[in-house]
Formats: sequence, C-alpha cells, structure tokens
Amino acid sequence: MPGQEIFLFDCHKPKGTENYIALSSSALKSGIFAGWTGDQLAIFFQLLAHAGPSLRGKINIEKLEDLAPKGGKSTQNSLSSLEKAGVIKYETSGNFIFFEIFLPSMDPDFQKGAGALEQEERFLRELLSGRPVSEQELVKGLVLILAPEKLTNNLRSEIEEIMGTFSPEIVKELIRRVKKALEDNPDLKPLPYLRGIVREWVKNGISTYEDLQKADRLHRETHELAMEFGISRAWEMTPSHKEVLLSWITCKNSEDHALSVDVARWAIQEAIRSKRDGRPSLNYIDRNFIQPLKKARVSDIDEARDILQQKDPAATQEGSGWDYDKFRED
Repeated sequence: MPGQEIFLFDCHKPKGTENYIALSSSALKSGIFAGWTGDQLAIFFQLLAHAGPSLRGKINIEKLEDLAPKGGKSTQNSLSSLEKAGVIKYETSGNFIFFEIFLPSMDPDFQKGAGALEQEERFLRELLSGRPVSEQELVKGLVLILAPEKLTNNLRSEIEEIMGTFSPEIVKELIRRVKKALEDNPDLKPLPYLRGIVREWVKNGISTYEDLQKADRLHRETHELAMEFGISRAWEMTPSHKEVLLSWITCKNSEDHALSVDVARWAIQEAIRSKRDGRPSLNYIDRNFIQPLKKARVSDIDEARDILQQKDPAATQEGSGWDYDKFRED
C-alpha cells in the first residue's frame, strides 16, 4: 500500500479503561495480521495490553492459557511462532512470562506467505536504508542480528547501554557491520563480534557518526602506511606499529602537527629509496624523515621535498621518544 500511512492503533483512550486495544481502520485494511491464527491474535493482544510504554511487561501464564482452547501446549506453540516471526521475545520465570514486543511491520505483505527469515531480512534491509528509523526499530534490528536463543536480562541491559551510548546513526552502522560480517562468515558468533566493535568505539571516544567517520579514515590511512612500509597483513602490525604510524597523521597536542597521508607515504618511499643497506626501520623513518616534516609543519609533498633537501644532518639524530624495542613484537 505505497504512499499510505498506516496507524496500528487509534490515539484516543476510552473513558474508564485501563488496559485496552483500539485498532485503527488503516491497520485492519492493510492486512498486516493476515495469516495469524486466532490463538496468536488473542495472545499478542493480551501481551500488548499488559505491556508498558517500552513494550515490555510480564503476565501470569494462566491468563494466557485461558485464552487458548487447547491450554498450555497451544499457548506455548503460539508464543514460539510469534517469537520466530520476530514479533516478540519472551522467557518464562515461575508463574510469569516476561516479554518484549516488536510491533509487526506495516508492510501489507508482512504475513502473506513469506518465511520468518525473509521477513527478518526485509526488515533489516529497510532498517539499513537511508530512511529515518525509530529507537524501537533499532532495538529490534539489534535483537534480530544477534539472534539470541533467549532475550536475557543481561542482553537487554547491553542493548539499552548501546542505545544510550551511541547516536541512532552509529547504532544503525553497528547493525550494518555485524550483518556484513555474518554474510562474509556465517559461522561468526555475532554477539562477541558486536561487543568487540562496541569496546573499540568506546575506547576511542566514538559516540557520533562524525566520530566514526574520522576513526574509519584514520584506520584506513594507518593501514595504507603500514602497507607502504612493508606490513602486508593486519596481524603483522603490532599495537606499537599502529601507535607510531597513527602519530604521523594525527596531533598529540596543540603544538604538534599532523602530516597528510600522502606526505607520510612519500616520506616512507623516500626513506626506502635512500637506505641502501637494507630496509629502513620505523626508527630511521621517524627520526630522519617524519619528525623534521612535522616540525616544519609541511602540508604537501613539494614542501616536504624542500625541507628534507635543506635539513640539518645533526637534527636527524634526535630521537622522537618512542621505545623502539617494542617493535620486536612482530
């Protein structure tokens, strides 16, 4: 139903009611519940009536079983099918069911023969498109991409922390990266992978999309310099290598100067060309090429060439303060 906005519920509350459900006509006409069994509909709306503003809640198991003609087994089957379709996540504790609801898609074809996996893939594809998304959609996206056997309280807390730490654009990018990693390696465990990304972003102070773009650029440029230096595989680059290479293209304080990646790459090439008794070390490149260029605050290769042609040979013997013994880690 392109171009037509569909509302799931009417916005008014009848007087004298506490828990109530009022479906809008546009929701009914869209057919979003087509194909649901009577048990599924009854249980879904009962859960919805007991959910709080965050669409989470708990309900006594007996209340749900009273809705199903066949009792407990029918209730469990309906709950399982709703969870498999991505509509709810739930767990049982004692006499209660603790649940979280993810409102069904407004896509009229949502329940018209497509399998649960196809529905999830469609939802994620739409989520990662350019359109604005709600916080609830992002939460659902995280749950779908992690595909936990149970939505535990610990996992809920992790998801809430992610939502509170990062901007919506960052959360969307997080989902995109985990999804891409899973496509490249279906055996990947998504939760540990996601946690690794989150730890790295928190460590680097990334909270906005602009922060992430800058970090991605520096990561890419650092690896370009590593390749130029001769480190061709990611696992060959130690933290010490990365620290030094990153220092060439960033500022550690207001008095420092960041070289462009083009200038730093040119400096590596010049160092390799000038060192005739073997490949130069990072120590050699940093002391004789990078530090003079940073001190002169050069901005392009022409300036860099002029500076190196006239630099004082005695100045090249000054160290930069790095502990180069660390580079033996590789």
